[in-house]
Amino acid sequence: MRARGWLVGLVALVLAPVALLALPAGAASPTLKPGDKYVALGSSFASGPLIPDVADQSCLRSTNNYANIVARKLKLALTDVSCGASTTANVVSTPQGVHPLQIDAVTPDTKLVTVTTGGNDVNYTASNLICAADGAQGKDCIADGSISPQDIHGLLGQVGGKMVGMIEAIQAKAPNARIVVLPYPRVLPPSATPCPPSVPMQAADLKFMLDVSDRLHTAIKNAAKQTKVDFVDSYAPKGHDACASGSKRWIQGQDPSTTALTFHPNEAGMQAQAAMILKALKAK
Repeated sequence: MRARGWLVGLVALVLAPVALLALPAGAASPTLKPGDKYVALGSSFASGPLIPDVADQSCLRSTNNYANIVARKLKLALTDVSCGASTTANVVSTPQGVHPLQIDAVTPDTKLVTVTTGGNDVNYTASNLICAADGAQGKDCIADGSISPQDIHGLLGQVGGKMVGMIEAIQAKAPNARIVVLPYPRVLPPSATPCPPSVPMQAADLKFMLDVSDRLHTAIKNAAKQTKVDFVDSYAPKGHDACASGSKRWIQGQDPSTTALTFHPNEAGMQAQAAMILKALKAK
């Protein structure tokens, strides 16, 4: 992919190691009890970069990401190893810098595992940032060669298999755990209509990135179905993307309207995903 070197460097520097939606009243799970071990895995969409308070600067991990909210609600013993810029490989096979494999935190006594990952395997967030930066300057990220659709399509063809392998590895380490997989929430408006300054992409680039997000969602959903784990579809709700207004917005846009990293969930987005997880746990 021929991306601008300075912008890719910025993405790596930011992400690499170095009224809110109400939660369901009385949320509980028939299979979980206070004190049970809960391990949270995944990328920045799980870690919650820049959402106060920051628990781990090297991973930009927040104490108010969805895992921490769920753990507090259910009084679980949380081990959160989610980390910005991580991939499926960083979960199961390749240490992320000084950080060991995320799956090392999963043990046979683990009762709950949540994971959001796969986006960095296809350069999803990096491409969103590149296209937004180009769009703010009146440029097309695809036409100018800042991103390569062919490369991204190739990566999308591989991510489903990577997700399946990762989930199966988690199942092998914690055979009695409840495993909950979440996709990436909707970052961009389904209408493919730019909304500068929050989403300043050119319309054609925005439409392409929406197709990428749809395909990424499908791959993650199918992997969860194939491995027979719980899938909490945080991508399904519409009207909460980076173009949404006020408290309806779950995703931070380019404009500094909330405390969160650009094109990532804000605190409302984390609260919303936590509520979905709690509902799913209570349902079984």
